[in-house]
Amino acid sequence: MKKVLLIALALVLVLTSCKKEEKNYPSLILRYGENQSDGYPTVEAAKYFAQLVKERTDGKIEIKIFTDSALGSEASVIEQMTYGGVDMSRVSIGILVKYFPDLWTLQLPYLYTDNAHMWRVLDGEIGDMYLKKMVGNGLKALAWYDAGARSFYTRFPISRVEDLKGLTIRVMENDLISRTIELLGATAVQIPYEDVYSALQKMRIDGAENNLPSYVFTGHYQAAPYFYQDEHFRLPEVILMSVYAQEKVAAVDPSFVDIINECAIESGVYERKLWQQEEKQAYETAIASGVKITTLSEDDLLALRKAMQPLYQELSDADQEIVNRIENT
Repeated sequence: MKKVLLIALALVLVLTSCKKEEKNYPSLILRYGENQSDGYPTVEAAKYFAQLVKERTDGKIEIKIFTDSALGSEASVIEQMTYGGVDMSRVSIGILVKYFPDLWTLQLPYLYTDNAHMWRVLDGEIGDMYLKKMVGNGLKALAWYDAGARSFYTRFPISRVEDLKGLTIRVMENDLISRTIELLGATAVQIPYEDVYSALQKMRIDGAENNLPSYVFTGHYQAAPYFYQDEHFRLPEVILMSVYAQEKVAAVDPSFVDIINECAIESGVYERKLWQQEEKQAYETAIASGVKITTLSEDDLLALRKAMQPLYQELSDADQEIVNRIENT
């Protein structure tokens, strides 16, 4: 009799254990693509985002983050998201403009006076308007991320605007950025982000343009130790979700859709703080490594803005109104 009771008790314990495991097992795992590495602000913010989602869905929704372009380049990941091949990602509006042409205005060179100005815009009505515009083609934007200001870095010294003429500069897969570079007399070459270091080493390009944290974090400063800090672009980034992923989330629980949106926004605020810390650290690392950072004179800045006038002259009346609102925010 004792033996029967012990067997029955063991069966109860096994069944109870199985039920607990079943309860803790996620109902849905979402794949999140990142082209940066562990430790980078956007990756750490993505981890925070995943943590919030897991906690607030009682473990039913889990976000698995794939770093270092494991799911493909930024452009490839967005394309995969349009048909549900990848569920989520953090992407630049510079790449996303291919799918949402209205973003063209937000990526104009020298649009913002500084980072605080950009966030006044993005945290307000204009930023909300553009987030709502980024819905379609199987995609949906959830929240803004910071990506700092983009400047030039080269294999040899440049100290003034004229020094850019004749150089071959890598840019992301974006035609407006290519045109901006060419207005300065340089040749723009569109190369995926993960191939830039090799292109610099093999002297296929003379330089590139990106934010200071990316420049340092990727080690590009080792191959191109001259940083021309003109801050020509401030291209914010967004957490992007495939609508197919959103449908899968809603099938688990419709309320989880709003929870994911809220968690994305909170992770965006968290990412900004990380970004500020990373910018400070990147600057210190660059200086300590012997990078020559050139800041611009007012004359150089005026010359650069003047060179960009052809782009601003192409604006429609509606886009010009947006630019005016941005300038006055």
